[in-house]
Amino acid sequence: MRRSLPLFTAASALALCTTAAQSQALGGIDLDEITVSATLLPTEIQRSGASVSVIERDEIEASGTTQVSDLLSRLPGVSVARTGGPGAQTALRIRGANPRYTAVYVDGIRIDDPSLVSTETDFGHLTLDDIDRIEVLRGSQSALYGGSAVAGVVNITTRRATQDGFQHSVFAEGGSYRSAAAGYTLIYRDDWFETALSIAHRQTRGFSAWEGIPGTPGFSTDNDPDGFRATRLSFSTRYAATDALTLGVAAFHQRSRNQFDAFGADADNEARWRQLGARVFAEFDTGAVQHTLSLSGYRITRDQFTDGAFTNGFQGRRITLAYQGVAEVAPGLTLVWGADSQQEQSRADNLPGGSERNRTTGAFLQGLWAPTDTLDLGATARIDRNSAFGSFATGRLTAAWQATPNTTVRGAVGRGFRPPAIDERFGDYGTFIGNPLLEPETSISAEIGVDHVFAGGARISATLFQLNTDNLITFDFRDPGPSSLINLPGTSRRRGLELSGSAPLGDRVTLTGSYTYTDARTPAGTRLTRVPRHDLFLGLDADLANRLRGSLGVQHVAGRAVEFGTPFQDYTVVNAGLRYGVTDRADIYLRIDNLFDRHYQQVPGYATPGRSIHIGVAARF
Repeated sequence: MRRSLPLFTAASALALCTTAAQSQALGGIDLDEITVSATLLPTEIQRSGASVSVIERDEIEASGTTQVSDLLSRLPGVSVARTGGPGAQTALRIRGANPRYTAVYVDGIRIDDPSLVSTETDFGHLTLDDIDRIEVLRGSQSALYGGSAVAGVVNITTRRATQDGFQHSVFAEGGSYRSAAAGYTLIYRDDWFETALSIAHRQTRGFSAWEGIPGTPGFSTDNDPDGFRATRLSFSTRYAATDALTLGVAAFHQRSRNQFDAFGADADNEARWRQLGARVFAEFDTGAVQHTLSLSGYRITRDQFTDGAFTNGFQGRRITLAYQGVAEVAPGLTLVWGADSQQEQSRADNLPGGSERNRTTGAFLQGLWAPTDTLDLGATARIDRNSAFGSFATGRLTAAWQATPNTTVRGAVGRGFRPPAIDERFGDYGTFIGNPLLEPETSISAEIGVDHVFAGGARISATLFQLNTDNLITFDFRDPGPSSLINLPGTSRRRGLELSGSAPLGDRVTLTGSYTYTDARTPAGTRLTRVPRHDLFLGLDADLANRLRGSLGVQHVAGRAVEFGTPFQDYTVVNAGLRYGVTDRADIYLRIDNLFDRHYQQVPGYATPGRSIHIGVAARF
């Protein structure tokens, strides 16, 4: 703990003096920034009462990152654990909560995998090439989004038009680990119609994921590399059929494959993924009420091979039918209501009969009230009925007070609910079997925060949070096996502090930063694993010369719990980038990840990338 005190002090000092141009990407407030995720309709962030970070396309390009998980790890309250390089299993946690507590959407299509042991999103195959905007909503959102949104929501939007007419963009890059990538995007918009089409391909030879746990027998860094390749196509369109009716479609398809190492062995394993998602919707305005009706589907297939021979296959499917209505019923009072029905199915040899499914149907009502120009209140109630566990009610209350023109005080409290996943109940892998007697997890989350804008453009955001979970589902390791899952009696607690900010350092340099302190414990007081106590990010973005921009990012992670009997080492990673505008429409860029070739592990036994250099070109016309 002594080593972490200076870190905490530095982060606190940063928060007291910072926040600016990239503040929305690091969780800070922006008086002009709009969120859709927090209330399901466009709302100014400072009036939403929620902790939300918004990342736009220009910030994605300036970051130099290529993986969604790497970019999100810079945000307050977000941590990432990856078992290797691109394509490797990647878990994203919000406020110390397991990945199964986060709902992830792409263009309104939920992409959590129903065929995993816990229904969640593996971020290892998710790249930034076709993404226009990301909203990360922290805190319990079950009242709006249903069961699994206990810790938060990640809402991703693919490329969209920013002006009328045709727009084209292309990029190509290559670099370390025999990496290469290329992509093309076509966008068009006029008064009635808009569409976007993106295609991108990435591949890398990679490095060996398994290296063993340092200090134990078997530690090695001389094994076969684990490669990754992915090709992704995304499409969206909107058509205003009349002044009152808009029709739309969004879809994506991705084929990818990655080599991977099982725990304790460097083997010739490969996973081949196929993902397909689509959503059709209609928006119609009847005057007093705006209606949205949508039908979405998602299918993921994961086939596993060892030494070229098929070993196992998994398929997850989800169909969702949803309706939403919005009406301003009085000055300052808006109601949002809706209903949805979702069916999930998992197909795999490890399930009884090869297939299992469940259905959840729910309805919600949200009231948004502004009794004065400086006070915004929100209340949401939801009832869900799960085919296996019956009915459950959730709710959320929010408040945002504009204490001064530059200061917002906000708070939220919510109740969450997560039913056990299909595999958690019925999976049978020999060494692991599910538990059909599992009970749903319930939770209460609360937060209070303050956002402030200083004269001169500096900004600050600070949030205290707590998430309490009852009936936590956890692994029950047995020797001899098979192992299974159990509900932990009592309350598991995650609490902490989020700080973020940015400040202009003169006319040419901007400092940004975020810091999260998280204390996550079981009912017995034991620390939850893979949740860092301290997570700090500092970034510099500078105009170095005419047409030349540079960026420097430093991430420090400390205070992780002992796992497999071995203490986790703290680590600091530095990334750097340069971008030069050859013309107004063409750039060349250089990215150096892990600048000082730092060796560290995010998951025990698994390596992370060493120093890697990438050079690319991007053009717009």
